[in-house]
Amino acid sequence: MRSLFICLILAFSIPSITNACFFTPEWKIYIINGTPDNIIMHVRSKDDDLGKHNVPSNGYYDWSFCDRFDGTTTFDAEFWWGQTYDCLEVFSKLARRKCDRFGFRVQYCYWLLRSDGFYISPLNVSFPDPLWVFTKPWGSGGTLCSMHIVSNKS
Repeated sequence: MRSLFICLILAFSIPSITNACFFTPEWKIYIINGTPDNIIMHVRSKDDDLGKHNVPSNGYYDWSFCDRFDGTTTFDAEFWWGQTYDCLEVFSKLARRKCDRFGFRVQYCYWLLRSDGFYISPLNVSFPDPLWVFTKPWGSGGTLCSMHIVSNKS
């Protein structure tokens, strides 16, 4: 009887836990367009291509995922703002350091794209709250643009 009871509990629990993250936090990433114009962005990881998205001024794009057990999940993004192009690791060791709120519950990370560059915060607070940390200006690119991402706007 006891084994039947355990089997029933497991059977009814499986549908509610299939989308849960085991032993790692679930991350929710938000990229907020704080520029006066639309921004086209293309987000991808080694395992997932989330596609290109046209994000209007004051709009946002978001997604969630379970981090790898070894903490090596990364997501890269390309951005086109008018004639300006840039790319950035939107989830990496830097994002974990800046956004981790110490726990296995859902973790949040917010990116704010402004005319002067890219900001990161663990909370969705009003700009210019000190939680927003400037990470880089537009057009600074770096090795990520030339080494990891091969794409174009079309």
